[in-house]
Amino acid sequence: PGKMTGSQASKLVTPTGRPSTQYRGEISRIIAEHKGWQSPEKIKPTYWMERGVNMEAEARRWFAVEVGAVEECGFIEDDNGMFGFSPDAYIIHTEQHIPIELKCPKPSTHIQYVIGGELPTEHAAQCHFSLAVTAAPYMYFMSYSPEIEPLLIVVEANDYTETMHHQMGKYTDEFQSAYKRITGIDYGKM
Repeated sequence: PGKMTGSQASKLVTPTGRPSTQYRGEISRIIAEHKGWQSPEKIKPTYWMERGVNMEAEARRWFAVEVGAVEECGFIEDDNGMFGFSPDAYIIHTEQHIPIELKCPKPSTHIQYVIGGELPTEHAAQCHFSLAVTAAPYMYFMSYSPEIEPLLIVVEANDYTETMHHQMGKYTDEFQSAYKRITGIDYGKM
């Protein structure tokens, strides 16, 4: 609680790569969660969401065989603790940890991704958020369904990532100002 995460990244930058102001609506929620005045909202998982979570280990094994050894990890934060995400795994290349985003959607969605042959627009913000938080030069996005060929994309840091980084800076400034106004103290000086 109390952090902007990868699942909210599209509130910083739209799926098409444009700056968004939707993050402003998140500031009050995150302050309330951070102070313990409000519990994080829970999303009731659908069948396909649960299936996707249960299939991640299988997808991770496929990735490791085809690309290289992976490591699982927990929640990763940026240096100031304002942003974080949970990569599905990391692959290590030349001492750099490269994030991996695995999706195991329902077959019809996976087929759309495979036919499209590129990073699905709806996952662009999350991937570029990961790149901005880690400062990795690239990451892997993979959509997996056991019945159909996987889609494996290398997502490189680019102008979208720079826009995300810029928006993260704006969010940080506005969050800190709002936090001080509501609580009377500087964020991080508890």
